[in-house]
Amino acid sequence: MDAGGGAGRDAGGGGARPAAPVRVGTGAPPARRPPGRRAGLRRVPGAPLERLSRHRAPGRRAARRRPPAPGPRARGRARPDPRGGCAERARPADARDALRPGDRGPAARARRADPHLPQERGRRGAVAPAPVVTSGATTRTLGRAAALAGGATLVAAAISFWGGAAVTALDWSVYDRWLRGRAVLPDTPALVVVVRDPASEARFGAGAWDRAVIARVVVALGRAGAPVVGLDVPLGQPSAPGRGGASSDALLAQAAQTVDVVSVLVSGVPPTSSVAPLPPDAKIGHTVADPDADGVVRAVPPWVQSGERSVPAFGLALVAALTGTPATQIRVPVDSHGRALVDFAGGAVPAGVRVVSFLDVWTLMEQFHADPLPPLVGDKAVLVLAEPARAALRTPVGEMSPMAIQTHFARGLLAGSRLREASPLVTAATALGLAALAAWLLLSARWWTALVGAALIASGYALALQVALVKAGLALPIVTPLAAIALASLGALVTRHVVSGARIRRLEDANAQAREALMRHESAVEDLEEDLEAARSAVARSTGAERDLGRAADALREQLAEARRQEEATRERLESLERELSGLRAADPRAGASTDAEQDALSRACEEAGILTRDAGVLAVFHDLERAARSSLPILITGEPGTGKELFARAAHRLSARAARPFVAVNMAAVPAELFEGELFGHVKGAFTGAVTDRRGYFEQADGGTIFLDEIGELRADQQSKLLRVLQEKVFHKVGAARPTRVDVRVVAASNRDLERGVAEGWFREDLWFRLKGLVLWLPPLRARPDDVPLLASQITVDAAVELGRPGVALSEDAMAALRSHAWPGNVRELQNCLRQAVALAAGPLLKREDLRLPAPERRGIVEAGAETGDAAVLASLRRHGFDMQATARELGWDRSTVTQRLKGLGFRALVEAGGDRARAALDLAGDPQLARAVELKLREYHEHLLRSVAGFDTAEAAVAASRRRFKNLPERHFRSLESLVRQHFDRRPPAP
Repeated sequence: MDAGGGAGRDAGGGGARPAAPVRVGTGAPPARRPPGRRAGLRRVPGAPLERLSRHRAPGRRAARRRPPAPGPRARGRARPDPRGGCAERARPADARDALRPGDRGPAARARRADPHLPQERGRRGAVAPAPVVTSGATTRTLGRAAALAGGATLVAAAISFWGGAAVTALDWSVYDRWLRGRAVLPDTPALVVVVRDPASEARFGAGAWDRAVIARVVVALGRAGAPVVGLDVPLGQPSAPGRGGASSDALLAQAAQTVDVVSVLVSGVPPTSSVAPLPPDAKIGHTVADPDADGVVRAVPPWVQSGERSVPAFGLALVAALTGTPATQIRVPVDSHGRALVDFAGGAVPAGVRVVSFLDVWTLMEQFHADPLPPLVGDKAVLVLAEPARAALRTPVGEMSPMAIQTHFARGLLAGSRLREASPLVTAATALGLAALAAWLLLSARWWTALVGAALIASGYALALQVALVKAGLALPIVTPLAAIALASLGALVTRHVVSGARIRRLEDANAQAREALMRHESAVEDLEEDLEAARSAVARSTGAERDLGRAADALREQLAEARRQEEATRERLESLERELSGLRAADPRAGASTDAEQDALSRACEEAGILTRDAGVLAVFHDLERAARSSLPILITGEPGTGKELFARAAHRLSARAARPFVAVNMAAVPAELFEGELFGHVKGAFTGAVTDRRGYFEQADGGTIFLDEIGELRADQQSKLLRVLQEKVFHKVGAARPTRVDVRVVAASNRDLERGVAEGWFREDLWFRLKGLVLWLPPLRARPDDVPLLASQITVDAAVELGRPGVALSEDAMAALRSHAWPGNVRELQNCLRQAVALAAGPLLKREDLRLPAPERRGIVEAGAETGDAAVLASLRRHGFDMQATARELGWDRSTVTQRLKGLGFRALVEAGGDRARAALDLAGDPQLARAVELKLREYHEHLLRSVAGFDTAEAAVAASRRRFKNLPERHFRSLESLVRQHFDRRPPAP
């Protein structure tokens, strides 16, 4: 018998043997660690452990022991006692002996020597998660963004340079459209244009005119006070045959001596000997106009070289002669090709310029009516267009001759036009900066935020195109910057995908290693637990080795605690890696789908209609609205102010077949009583004093569409009666009309009052109620759906920040908690005003609790606020467990009666807020239409019990006092609701006879 009184048997089932004395420090030679054993853990001496096998009690863990394997290294083999006694049962040499200090195998020593292995880092200390964002990562992101922006800018510039006519037309499209659609420009009185019209051609011929006629006009203009006359006739060139010949040319040359004359330069035609050559100071101008790649003339060269002389543009020469300033000193902005933009205004003749017919000037000369000429041409530049029309060129405002283009050029110079084209350097810098910003957003922010940011960058630049033209006269390019933004965004998305894929693979590898380490730690813990159990059993049975076994048990406890710490550290590391990996995968736009496909589809449909919610009750209301929108059934929407009734009305219109027709919203409370019929139905001319024309009322304006009658509960009784026929038959009479008008409208009404109660109390007509209640939808207040507060608050904050020009403003956790705990009697409208004020007045980018400026409650209010938070937690637990009292009590650690009293108080308060409507109160409490029926049954039971308890009292005061005693376990804050229900019952009870 052994020390514990039991028979000791070897592993093979041999006979009994006496217990060996306890020996400390005795061990077997080192043995190799078998697979699956945990290396690197400190073990206790081998002798006490060898005795544990003899004292191990049969049990669950002993039953799992495998039978001994044959061979020299078999587990459980018998070995002789070193003292020479009989054989004792041996512990596995390769497992127990390896636990002795100093006897670890080479592999274990090598692992302990490497502190970078996960198990050694866990043994030496908890594995800390790596930092998420480092300065190196930020630098790499900026470098990638810059590289992507540079490449995108080069490709965009190449597209713009070699893109051809289509790209050129696109690049100038905004500029051309702006020229055609800008407002009327001020007049340019310093320029008068004498044009050749059909009447003049009928008088002087259809071809080239006799230059003697032009000479007489030039002389008359000079005598009338014109300081400079521009001619589209080239001086120094012979006239056409049969049109005056040399004598007419001489007359024109003499006339040019009487006044400053600016004539056109005809390139390629040398002066003839019959006409005196022009002096070096002769004023001439060219009409060269080279079109762009798309064949449109937008600019002219201010100077061209003709032989050894630089010739200015005709319009520039005309302005220089008028102002007396040398043409070389007039500053004209030019592009990289040496061309100046022409400020086109109007058609072939510029807008704001005085135009006179050539025949009218000639008639005044022949009739000696010279008096009108000085006021017309005095101190002005007169441009005489006497040559026949030549080939027209395309311009942004239409086709015109080269001289007409020069006329626009001269008008722009006289009007001080600032039009200029952005230089290539400015274009490249702008494209590079915008592309870098877009690439950085897509590489560093969330994908949907980055895409919105890139779209805002492109939209902002598109807006800047118009602003630059209007404010500074700067024509910015379109193709290069926008193409650079698009290419950089595309490259950033591809780069992000590649980088994210590599990061996911690294995290998956680390995750696999952490799982493997966790499995090893769990195996070690299981082994140590077996050892500890054996040690405890041996301590209970041993008397002689109690001290040694106690030390062994303490050592095993230390090892078990250390192994558990390693397991916990590895588990935390695994959870951290899984959270990081899950967050990275969630960035994929295909991920993050809701587990409930129907709820997810309803949420997306709500968002498209401008309704942000995840509340099951609101989604159920929207589901009913979506189905009813296809019919012409009237809809009545009820709910407190600020719950979004108009949003649901617009959604009903948008989801119906009438979406393309008008939606007319009418605030019934704002319609004056004396103008009620005129506003809603319209009036005919002469119906009353001041009715000078026919007027269409709101119903006629909404014909074929939807009319939204908001605050219909505010109408007086006489006004309600006027709506009966139009709601029933869609027919009404205009004020003053003898014949009725028929319309096809869908009626959606809304009210924040209980209209059914109004019918019972007599202030709302019952027949009007039945005409409106085709489908009645009730929108719960914001306090009944606290999970919507963070969703709405985040979106409102973003919108307010964008509107106020403060991007990046966000809510702190403390501020969000304050928003969730607030009651919001004004619902979403109050929440919006609160957040807009906070965004406007907050100093930093993070909104804190004090930035919200929520009203501070008094002392009693503070207690009730804390109680309200407790009620919210109880209600949330009840909703999670489907209003199962036992499950809720188990989760909260309460008894069933406490939860029942809490629900009873919440039910009484909901009944008071719903005006006694049990169905509405039940839906408010349940938050889910599927639970509303069960909650309604509980509310009916509580309410009827309350009414039965006060049935025998004559006065409300006595009933309230008795109710306080009967419902003494009800929370104090809910007695006010109980008292209200009791008093409502007595107010509605008929008086005793």
